[in-house]
Amino acid sequence: MTGWLALGGVLLVGFALFSLMLAMVLVFLKAVFFLVLLPFRLLFWGLGAVAMLVGAAIALVAGVALLLAPLLPLVLLVGLVYGMVQLVKRPATA
Repeated sequence: MTGWLALGGVLLVGFALFSLMLAMVLVFLKAVFFLVLLPFRLLFWGLGAVAMLVGAAIALVAGVALLLAPLLPLVLLVGLVYGMVQLVKRPATA
């Protein structure tokens, strides 16, 4: 009985060591993959930041345009009145 118990203990220690070795290999492989893919991650992070800034600028311009769009008929009316005033003020040519 003691022999089987000792054999089970040795087997359990073997499984624990194998699991520890497998965990170390996986940590090493994960670190290698992280370092290999790091330049691409940084590149796409930078591209994403630039795209976000461009999108924010476009959204800002579109927002200002949408805020000023209701004033467009007033601007056209003022332009027409200004044009008429300029036509009336212009001296007559022979």
